Amino acid sequence: MTPRKAKQRHNQASDYESDINYLTDNPIPPPARTNAELNLSALRRHNPAVASLLSIAPYAVVYIFSPTSQQWEKSGIEGTLFVCQLRPSDTGAERYTVMLLNRRGLENFEAELLKGADVEITEDYVILRANDGEHIYGLWIFSEPEPSSTANTRAINAQIIQDCALRAEASTRSVMQNSQQENIKPDCNAEDTEEDGAGGVPMGRQLSLRELFGQQREQDSGWSVKNHSPQPRKGQFTPSVDTQFFRSTNRPSQQNVQQANQVGAASQGPDLLGELFRKAGEGYLRGA
Repeated sequence: MTPRKAKQRHNQASDYESDINYLTDNPIPPPARTNAELNLSALRRHNPAVASLLSIAPYAVVYIFSPTSQQWEKSGIEGTLFVCQLRPSDTGAERYTVMLLNRRGLENFEAELLKGADVEITEDYVILRANDGEHIYGLWIFSEPEPSSTANTRAINAQIIQDCALRAEASTRSVMQNSQQENIKPDCNAEDTEEDGAGGVPMGRQLSLRELFGQQREQDSGWSVKNHSPQPRKGQFTPSVDTQFFRSTNRPSQQNVQQANQVGAASQGPDLLGELFRKAGEGYLRGA
């Protein structure tokens, strides 16, 4: 019996990227990703606005304060707690949030930090007042005694949460103050323009009829029927003894004026307009 020949294995092309590692002799290792990158990727699935990760608590439990029983009650949410910085708001204010990915269900916990007064640190809980003002949450953060690595986890995360709330409040207040100042500036410019319009017209702006005649009335306010000699304005000619002398010597006499009128009347010739009316009247009488 002849021995069988060993069949050569040929790798076939595949349309799936996941099959590449199985079809090559040297599989490509997956890209290295740090724990921070993996956590950010998981958090952005729940909130795409997450920009960076500030602090982590390995285990925390969310409690809700019951107004009826006046006691803390478990909410059923427990897992890893994350303190994150969000992308700035549309106005440029800083934003921060607390997220807890639930290990016991599909409902996660998230509370945005807006004011420093909404955060209170006690011996057992980090108390957060919700934005709706109706719910009060208590975050119990797990920590072990020294020399465990989680000995300061509760204190560190509680302080970071409170600092983030204060920073968010200060940033929002600063943005509001800047916007108010920007809204005031145009009003001041409008007042300056009105004052300039009263004394002079800015270059490049056309005068309306009301402004034009209003300025003319102000200029003529010093003249009246009873006052024919208003006070001279600045820049006008002021008569003096010398000017009166030249006026008296150069002023023509009444006799010279009459002679000039007679010469002008003689040079004008016959009254053509009167002659036309006279001829028209004669023609009318003849036709009658």
